[in-house]
Amino acid sequence: LNDPSTSINYKKFMNNLRAKITSQWVQGKITNFDFIMHMNSFAGRTYNDLTQYPVFPWVLSEYDCEEIDLNDPKVYRDFSKPMGDQHENRAAQFRDRYEALEQSYEMGDGPPPFHYGTHYSCAAYVLYYLMRLEPFSRLALSLQGGKFDVADRLFHNIGASWSSASSENLQDVRELIPEFFYLPDFLVNSNMFDFGTTQLGKTVHDLTLPKWAKGDPKRFIRIHRQALESDHVSRNLHQWLDLIFGYKQRGQEAVTALNTFVHVTYEGQVDLDSIEDPVERESIIAQIQNFGQTPSRLERRPFPQRVVVSAFKEKGVDFSSLPSLAMLTPPFCVVGAPQRVYLRVSTVDTCKVGMAGQIDSSVGDMCLVRGQLVGVGRTCALILPLRKYIRFGGPNNGVSLHVAMTSARYREVNKVLSIHDGMHRGPISVAKPSLNGLWLVTGGMDSTVRVWKYNSQNMQLQATLCGHDGGRITCLDVSTTFGSIVTGGTDGKILVWDLRTLTFLRQLNHAPSKPMSAHDGSAKCFAVKSVSINHKNGNVVTLLHSTLCVFDINGNLVANQSPDVEFEGNHMPSCAIATDCPEWMELGIVAVSGHMNGDVRLWGMDYESELLILRHVVPENVHSCPITALRVSGDKQDTLLVGDKSGKMSACTTLKLDQLNASELTSLVAEVQSGSTDGPFALSDGC
Repeated sequence: LNDPSTSINYKKFMNNLRAKITSQWVQGKITNFDFIMHMNSFAGRTYNDLTQYPVFPWVLSEYDCEEIDLNDPKVYRDFSKPMGDQHENRAAQFRDRYEALEQSYEMGDGPPPFHYGTHYSCAAYVLYYLMRLEPFSRLALSLQGGKFDVADRLFHNIGASWSSASSENLQDVRELIPEFFYLPDFLVNSNMFDFGTTQLGKTVHDLTLPKWAKGDPKRFIRIHRQALESDHVSRNLHQWLDLIFGYKQRGQEAVTALNTFVHVTYEGQVDLDSIEDPVERESIIAQIQNFGQTPSRLERRPFPQRVVVSAFKEKGVDFSSLPSLAMLTPPFCVVGAPQRVYLRVSTVDTCKVGMAGQIDSSVGDMCLVRGQLVGVGRTCALILPLRKYIRFGGPNNGVSLHVAMTSARYREVNKVLSIHDGMHRGPISVAKPSLNGLWLVTGGMDSTVRVWKYNSQNMQLQATLCGHDGGRITCLDVSTTFGSIVTGGTDGKILVWDLRTLTFLRQLNHAPSKPMSAHDGSAKCFAVKSVSINHKNGNVVTLLHSTLCVFDINGNLVANQSPDVEFEGNHMPSCAIATDCPEWMELGIVAVSGHMNGDVRLWGMDYESELLILRHVVPENVHSCPITALRVSGDKQDTLLVGDKSGKMSACTTLKLDQLNASELTSLVAEVQSGSTDGPFALSDGC
């Protein structure tokens, strides 16, 4: 077991991994948010410990203006300085304190010198920010002896908190927490706690947001995340990382940078085992737990600066910059020109796998393997990691497992690997494996949903979920990332279930684009056609009759089709899927719909009007009958797989700038330089 030739050098392994992730960040392959989270993890910070919660920077310094320009460097904090050095008047007082403590320490009196008696991260600060959200509300109550702190000291105004931490309060140098960049819920007092009234007579309820947020927590979070991912922050974030995780964390560099804290907050500064006095020992432990802990130091050299590139130069397009821009381009947007969406068909094929026994040639699922389009029939679903597929809908009321693609082990496509009978009381109408291949969710003609754990050819029943009012289950989706299952049926209900506890969560109240009495109980109920989960933010795209909607993970309606957009007859949508577009990428495609006439439409979202906006219709008319299957493929979310009722499949890829001719590039450069995003994007026939 201790053979040095086989054991892993943990420290070397982690250093190599950190160097790899740092290199990816420098090259623009991961976001600033993800990189900061990685650094927090390497430094021992975790959501599971309030005393060592992940640390994130204050990004903006402007909280009073009506509108904010994220291209203006003046709206950002100084990343080269800690919070205590953001304003010179207060910084001078911290320097004086350090010099006084240093003199006392040199004379043998007092602790080692420090600039700040408080810290930028501690359990109390985490609870201060998250007090509106359970279970942090209860933890905040227990910290304050059963009641919330005085109203004036609570987190009630983000602009006031910035002023306190950056300039006004000598005891406050706190930074932020990750939730400021993705979770609008913590800004709203949805639990209706009584936080009291300030001395000025203001009742503390929802957080007071900056004017540029227009009173909308989602808008604040979206703009705040865009600020974190902006070019200015990308160019300067390495300086903040030096202060928190790097060479300016300790020693003379920290003193010069005005970045030293009480000595017990640093890793390895106190040997608790050597302290014999139990009272002193408990006192130091309490001080470490309550006053904050400095993250482990990761680097003794400066962090490298991130490379920030642009596709468009004064003289034209810099094609060498495109690989750096690709990973952070919104789904289906043109790399280098994300204001544009344009797909072209790259592959057309016919579905042949899993067709036996079907009454028609409809495509049920597809994937792209080494550039080859692989599809299976309507009563099949691919298990992507295993390169297998399951077939359902047979009289055995179960599923069978088959080979989808040949391999060294399996040389025969469609070969039956296992059969699982009696999984429902009636035929299975829909089945969906999780992306990791470990879970299978099935819906039956008997209106029940069953959750199975798939383990080496064994199907283990985890739960039977009942909630649909008769009729068959028509569609479902499962996300292991967010631990959620969404199901739709012929009863018109869309239900959300918790994959972890296998219990009902909520029903989504679908809003039709025009009044139809599917939901007011006076007329026919329409079956749900599609449900699809965004694996980046948990949003759910739903298609009921002809109406497309997007809900957030908590069941709130985020956007729906404009009342002006109505589909009738052959133009009706037949299926829809969500992309993995994060909410802060405003230009990205959030949903794709396939239609009865073979059209494929890509939808963006207008966050101001909360409407879905048609961004693109795939131009080549490859499909002329109902679209039955859609899948977004590729790490970069730039390939769309489409299958129809006739068995025809196509792969559509996002246009690349190097595929344009000179005149098209010239017009696109002019468009980018003028800031226009809504003019026609004409391509020549030869393009």
